Parts: sequence; structure tokens; C-alpha cells
Amino acid sequence: MFTSQQKGWNHLKYLIDHNTQLIHKTAYAGDVCGFNETPLEQREVSQDTYYVDTLIKTKNYAVCEYCYHSTSFVLE
Repeated sequence: MFTSQQKGWNHLKYLIDHNTQLIHKTAYAGDVCGFNETPLEQREVSQDTYYVDTLIKTKNYAVCEYCYHSTSFVLE
């Protein structure tokens, strides 16, 4: 049997929208977030929390108000 760490369940994945400079959580991101309007070439997926924190602190990126702090798959 695998633990959650072995399966990678504890790794958050981030969708970084370089066009809008917003960071989304892939598990909760949806149409309401608006990232689907950004060309694929301007999007990036990362598991690196340090990289995401660096973008927020030094490049003025922000977290998505709809999905970043969400704990539910249902977005209002």
C-alpha cells in the first residue's frame, strides 16, 4: 500500500498565468478563474512552492481569489 507522500498527493501543483500574473491551484482552478483565456505559451505548471513564493514577493504576482485558498471543488 502506498502512503499519500509516495503517491505525490501532498504536492500542490500551481498553474502560473504569466499574462495576468495570477497563481492558481490546479486542483481547484476552473472557468471562473479566467486562466483559459491566456494562451498556453503564457501558462506554466509548477510544484515548486519556493518559486511561487518568489514570484509573489519579487515579481508582484498575486494568488487567484477564486481557487488559491479554496478547500472545495465547488466554486461559487
